[in-house]
Amino acid sequence: MLKAYSVFKDLDKRACEIIRNAGIQLHLSNSDQRPNKEELVRLFNEYDILIIGVKEKFTEDMLNGLKENKIIATLSIGVDHIDKNFFNTDLIKVINCPTSNVISVAEHIFSLIFGLKKRIIEANNISINGGTKKDLSRRSNDINGSSIGVIGAGKISREVINIAKVFNMKIYCNTLNPEKHRDLLKLGVQFMDLDTLLSSCDIITVNIPLNEENKNLISKNKIRLMKKTATFINTSRAEIVDINELIKYADENNTFNVGLDIDVEDYKDILSVKRNNVIVTPHIAGVTQEAIKRMELELADNIRDYLDRL
Repeated sequence: MLKAYSVFKDLDKRACEIIRNAGIQLHLSNSDQRPNKEELVRLFNEYDILIIGVKEKFTEDMLNGLKENKIIATLSIGVDHIDKNFFNTDLIKVINCPTSNVISVAEHIFSLIFGLKKRIIEANNISINGGTKKDLSRRSNDINGSSIGVIGAGKISREVINIAKVFNMKIYCNTLNPEKHRDLLKLGVQFMDLDTLLSSCDIITVNIPLNEENKNLISKNKIRLMKKTATFINTSRAEIVDINELIKYADENNTFNVGLDIDVEDYKDILSVKRNNVIVTPHIAGVTQEAIKRMELELADNIRDYLDRL
């Protein structure tokens, strides 16, 4: 019987049933504390299946001496917390859950857009301090009829496009493989090269996975292409964007809006300043209550289905 270990002690009960009904002996963590690297190595060696999250980092050295087949099941869309060498060996199968939190992230993208364009946080702070609408740094804006540039054509981008259509937005998309996504043309989407998209769109959202090719894709030079009145949203990994230069550009132009949903650990200093044109959330877009439940069930289904195919 295969043995599985979950670093989450509160894994959904139905997900646990799916895994156990697949003939797997499942052990749940009894601690709120996530395993450190030493503990993770021990668990990786002891169990056939390890259920983890993005906080668990799998580095190349953890493959040393591996002789048995293992499954790493990650409760996430992204897999960049797992070294690429884990994908290059027949001994390892990495399973993720690529669909469950798509709508949650798309909704969060628009919550950042509305928060910035409608001056929600600034207006709230003014109200708390006894101010009036005259104290707003500038008037709010409608998004209806504005242009949105979507970087990436994956599942999240498609949900963003669906929502954008409700607001009669002009929709542009940049993707490496537009030929694979020609169905988007039927939705009124126009494909556009990256520089043109950045320089012309009112709202820009980045929805791509982190890899070596797109690391620092939105560099200083790319940031400087954007209109001083644009709204830039990134809910993908922070490393795709030069965050320091992005915030610098926002500081230089108070009409330039920035919405980020990222791991803030490496940017605490620059993001510690309150700004009317910057909203930052600590990587929460994909972890709504509903999304987590869907992800746990999807992950359990994917583990079972993979084993059924063997």
